Amino acid sequence: MSKGIASQNSLKALAYPVRQFLAAWGAAQRLAPIAAGAQLPPPYALAAVRGEGVLRERFFGHFIARLPVQLDAAQQLTLWSRLVENGGHITAWVQRLGVAAALRREAALPEQAQQQARQLYTLLLHALAQEQPQLLPSAADGFFHHLWRQQFPAQAAAPQDKAQPKDQVLRERLARALRKRHGKAVTVRESFQQQSDQVRFALLMKTPPDPHWKTLVQLERPRLKTARRAAYDAALDAMLAEHRLG
Repeated sequence: MSKGIASQNSLKALAYPVRQFLAAWGAAQRLAPIAAGAQLPPPYALAAVRGEGVLRERFFGHFIARLPVQLDAAQQLTLWSRLVENGGHITAWVQRLGVAAALRREAALPEQAQQQARQLYTLLLHALAQEQPQLLPSAADGFFHHLWRQQFPAQAAAPQDKAQPKDQVLRERLARALRKRHGKAVTVRESFQQQSDQVRFALLMKTPPDPHWKTLVQLERPRLKTARRAAYDAALDAMLAEHRLG
């Protein structure tokens, strides 16, 4: 199967449950036709504004937080601009989903298309958050991940080098050692950046209620597999050294 066909099938799978929701939701709204360029009725305009918060939470709190690479603040803002603010991606997505048709809105003028599409999209996200939040991963997270895979294929392919059983054992040993060391629950997270000739790999930890991630180990290796195992070995060695010194 070609990349183009696979890409279209991925979008089709994401769109299907959202389109089903829109078919029932749009019929229930019973709005009079809205002319292109006209403002949404105030209740819907307010919902669109509130949906901006849903959009930001899904993008930064779910999509970016679960990427297999760690992005600094500047990189996160660049990705937001690239996937959300620019390029017409949301316009194309709203058209595929049929949001305007569900609300009986006439087609927008070309110069208004992106602005109106963004409003319709955030209105949809607000409606989903209120009525069927289980569809938000399809309407938002999955859609942005689809765009990310298209634009950054090398980084998207890297996670296919999955942890082997030995790596899982190392992760569990490290988590147990950290829980014992800190006396409370500890979350361990992997982070890596795939470059042309090397992988920069890091192990991060977080101890609730502190929301910040702290770096345990950071190193570089030619391959993800060797980088991952070296990082776990280094972290466990450091824990053993602390135990001996203590």
